[in-house]
Amino acid sequence: MASLLRGLFLPLALAAAHPLPAAPETRPAKAAPLTAENFRASLKPMGFALHEPGWHVWCNAPVRADDGTVHLFVSRWPVKDGFEPGWFTTCEIAHYRAARPEGPYTYANTVLKGDGRDGSWRRAGTHNVTVVRLPDKRYAMLFIANAGGRRVYGDPSQFPANQKIGLMLADSPDGPWRFAGRDGLILDLPADPAVWSHGSTVGVNNPTLLPMPDGRFFLYYKALSKRHGGVRRMGLAIADRVEGPYRFEPEPLTSNEGTIEDGFAFRLGGEVALLVTDCHGAGFGGGLIYRSPDGRKFSPHPVRAYEPLSHYLKPWSKPKHLYFQWVLQRPALLLDAEGRPTHLFTPSGTAPQGGRETASFLFEIRPE
Repeated sequence: MASLLRGLFLPLALAAAHPLPAAPETRPAKAAPLTAENFRASLKPMGFALHEPGWHVWCNAPVRADDGTVHLFVSRWPVKDGFEPGWFTTCEIAHYRAARPEGPYTYANTVLKGDGRDGSWRRAGTHNVTVVRLPDKRYAMLFIANAGGRRVYGDPSQFPANQKIGLMLADSPDGPWRFAGRDGLILDLPADPAVWSHGSTVGVNNPTLLPMPDGRFFLYYKALSKRHGGVRRMGLAIADRVEGPYRFEPEPLTSNEGTIEDGFAFRLGGEVALLVTDCHGAGFGGGLIYRSPDGRKFSPHPVRAYEPLSHYLKPWSKPKHLYFQWVLQRPALLLDAEGRPTHLFTPSGTAPQGGRETASFLFEIRPE
């Protein structure tokens, strides 16, 4: 995400529309099957699901508990700290609850903050939260953090190359959440120079986890290697246990020429789908779907998944200053008990009423 910020921190006169009325909770009795080709047309905008005055909200991780409660975990940090450096210095992982996907959401607790300790891999910037229901019915929470330091590209001891991926586990979305292993670290930069992400100048980040039918766990991540195009691409590490150890696949999964990030892995029509943010060219601020029959070899030709927020909202008449244009990033899906996507959560730099905070926008997924 940091790669997008340098060109966006300009005074932008942006606007937002009134939140849209919530769509009916009931779904059609005979809904058409969801496919990559009809994903974009299946999105029904429902408005802003979470807007927390005084806080930037990013990185949504929705999950539905057995009693139907929707638990939404987000990365958030105070607006006073600025979007940058706040996201990688004072960001925390917060927990909200609601009876329905569209809310209203009530703050429950803060699950994790940077520990502030010198020498700790998670000193600051607990970010990129994602939550997955495991086959054994536990919940897995993945996140990134960094050891602090100055922004120095190419130095593995400094930010952003010192970003790493951690894991917490719980029997309930309400916790208690416990670190995997001693301190939660499950994925660091690969030590093997033959692995494509060795020496990544942004570390390893943007985790998304997919349990496979054979019992293995596929951990997808983002990295940047000058040897592989010099753009952010998605990679894969595989483990026999969710706690690891994870083994890196040697080549990147995607051959994109422009930057992509924010992967979310899920099953779609018998294939593995990777929903990502399009951070390049005319598609900037929308999303793409990459597909694979086995989760390891992905088609080089993604399908358009969604558009920037300006495609779905009319502008406010009196816009306020904001950080971003109408980008939608960090897509995350709410799945039903059968693993089918029902809602898409995506944070936006455009907040309700044109406010200064970033906020979470919601789509219902309703194929017709």
